[in-house]
Amino acid sequence: MSNESISPEAIQEQVNRLLPELIDFREDLHRHPELSWQEHRTTDKIQEKLAAHGLKHFRRVIDTGGIVDFEFKKDAPYVLLRADIDALPLQDEKQVTYRSRNEGVCHACAHDVHTTTALGTALAIQALKPDLSHNLRFVFQPAEEPIPSGAPEMIANGALEDVAYALGMHMEPRIPLNTIGLTAGRVNMQSIRIDLTLKGPGGHSARPSDTADLVWIASRIVQDSYQIIYREVNLMDNTVVLTFTEIHAAQGYNVIPGELKLTGTIRLADPAKKLVFYERFRKLLKHLEDETGCTIDLNIQEGSEPILNDKGVIDQLTDATLNGFWLPVGIDANFRTPGTDDFSHYVKDIPGAYVRFGVGTEQHTATLHEGLFDVPKEVINIAVSFFTYQLLNFKP
Repeated sequence: MSNESISPEAIQEQVNRLLPELIDFREDLHRHPELSWQEHRTTDKIQEKLAAHGLKHFRRVIDTGGIVDFEFKKDAPYVLLRADIDALPLQDEKQVTYRSRNEGVCHACAHDVHTTTALGTALAIQALKPDLSHNLRFVFQPAEEPIPSGAPEMIANGALEDVAYALGMHMEPRIPLNTIGLTAGRVNMQSIRIDLTLKGPGGHSARPSDTADLVWIASRIVQDSYQIIYREVNLMDNTVVLTFTEIHAAQGYNVIPGELKLTGTIRLADPAKKLVFYERFRKLLKHLEDETGCTIDLNIQEGSEPILNDKGVIDQLTDATLNGFWLPVGIDANFRTPGTDDFSHYVKDIPGAYVRFGVGTEQHTATLHEGLFDVPKEVINIAVSFFTYQLLNFKP
């Protein structure tokens, strides 16, 4: 069947058939989340579901995750849709039937929904049997969350081979349900992980003047670093975010620790600003070493750079949404966040777009990376219908 003869009604009818199965699939993934690089059950379930619908050519190009292709025309370019599949080291605090059964692991960043969306889109296209002038590739990528992440590994093993355009997605609680974020240009920030190890002699809590008080020194690092960001790096804009997220030093309530570990993350819209921060941050650490006699080891891991949505691709998706997509959705054309996503690796050298789907409702107010985070199941219909329609009608 040619894509011209596949009506919106036919697409929606097929998605409607799949929806109960897709909702069950998403809830199963949510019950059994897996951390980055450990997504073995998740990968098995994706492969099993694809095979059950006749898609038996799922390729495991690395240990977890995989790729499935639709080749409609030999030597034609591929349009890629990527979904991330890993979960977070976070306790699921929801009281729902699909609450995580893996203690301390939770799909609090909606990767279960992304996986279900890409899977559902592939199943819908398989059932509709289109005749396209371009080919399609679905990438189920492990390890989006950590640094280093999974995108470079997938790309090194062929994910972008013959690909001309790439599409990605994220569910977004700060956008209301029934709204799709289609923003051209930069849509997020780079993430950089900072790990500090402070060492000193240790000592008695009654005599901090006799040693290097590492907890106090760590508090100085946190406070003074924030001053660097907001008084020296950001200046007139607000394109750098620094947050410290972990501190470990426990030895006893009356013991000044001899070692302390401090971890944080810096987010930058303009990666060039990191050099300014690095210089001032290192000066701060050197000053504290000289003042207190402690030693401070700094380790920096630079993560994915900001995603740059191609204007031409965004224009095409927007036009198709306004002039052919049948569901009553609005468009947010100016939504950007300080978050990070390694989808930026896919669109570093080819055009593409990172699409956001609103999941905010009066009942769904928890934010990403929060133990209460959840999405309304209606977004699965919106996202699968959207990508099925867009991929069938994409014009490379």
